[in-house]
Amino acid sequence: MSKQAATEHGRGEIRDNALKALVTSKLFQPRVVKAKKGKGSYNRKGRNSKDYALVVSAALACKKVSNQLWRG
Repeated sequence: MSKQAATEHGRGEIRDNALKALVTSKLFQPRVVKAKKGKGSYNRKGRNSKDYALVVSAALACKKVSNQLWRG
């Protein structure tokens, strides 16, 4: 009486070949993983966070102030 591990393979009732059903299930499909650092990690779209907008607006405000001080 051995209990088999329950695997979510999405095949319903397996009738003929359990190994074939398992290998061809979504569990063994190749996955594309986006790199966080290094090659393939470049993101063309800008950041969509509120913090980034605050940093950019603060940097632009500092640049305007420094330009006004420089001009006299």
